[in-house]
Parts: sequence; C-alpha cells; structure tokens
Amino acid sequence: MKSIYLYLACLLSISLFACQGNGRYPDAQQGKLMASASAYEFIDIDGTRHLLKDMKGTYKLLVFYDPESEESFGLIAAMKQSVPLAKWVASGKVNVVAICVNGDLSHWNTYRKHIPSQWINGFDLKGEGGVEPYFFLSSFPRLVLLNDANEEMKTAMGLDALIPFLEK
Repeated sequence: MKSIYLYLACLLSISLFACQGNGRYPDAQQGKLMASASAYEFIDIDGTRHLLKDMKGTYKLLVFYDPESEESFGLIAAMKQSVPLAKWVASGKVNVVAICVNGDLSHWNTYRKHIPSQWINGFDLKGEGGVEPYFFLSSFPRLVLLNDANEEMKTAMGLDALIPFLEK
C-alpha cells in the first residue's frame, strides 16, 4: 500500500511540473531584441559586409527567409505586389532588407532573381545562429520592422500586420 502512495505522489509531482509551461514563448515576447540590432551583420550580393547601424531610412523592414521554403516564396511574392510597400520604398521611408538565413550561398544565388532590385539582398554567413543573438525568431519567413534607431517596432509573419505601423 505504501508503494502505491509513493507511486501516486511521484506521478502527481511529474504531472504538476510538466504543466508549468507550454514550451513556447508567449506571442508578446516573440521577436524581442536580445542584443542591439545595430550590430547585426550580413553580406550583400556583391559580398560586401553591412551592419544595420549603417543603413539609412525611417524604417528598416527585415525579411528573414529560407530560399527553399514555399512560405518564404509566397511572402516575398506578396510583398513585391504590395502597392503601399513599393511607394514607401520609392520614397525612401522604408528600406527592405531580405536576408537569407537558411541554405547555402548557391541556394541564395539561385533565389536572388526573386528579390526586387530596390531591396537589399542579404545573406547571413552564420545562418540561423547569426540571427539568434539579435532576434528571437520562431520560424521563417519572418518580418521585423525597425525604426531609424534600430529599435524593434513589430515582428510579423505577413505584411498586413505591419502596414498600420508604416502608415503613421
């Protein structure tokens, strides 16, 4: 009888501790900057290294994507068709930086024809590990909107969630 009580006590404690969290960050914490985004580094299509702090623009819209992902392809296609985004890019209000964080340089090179010439086409040489110190991104593609001081304003999976911030 004593072993049954011991067994039930162990089972109860395991179930209580197992229910302490759901293993995910709450949505309010997703995308929070973990280090200064100004120091985030990537290369462009010419192999030139860039830091976010050197980029100009009222807003920087970072598009973290995987060139082999259908979701990434769909998001970038939708962004290319967005009239408001095209207007903000042309006026210099928004600087779009598409950053490949998955795959290798050959995949990135093949995919580059899908990135508009008005955007900066970037590649993170460190892959997903290069993004982690600066942004918490649970999946790709992911959009991160930064202000001119490289402070995060919003993280989203689609452009529709960012348009209200850009219309201000």
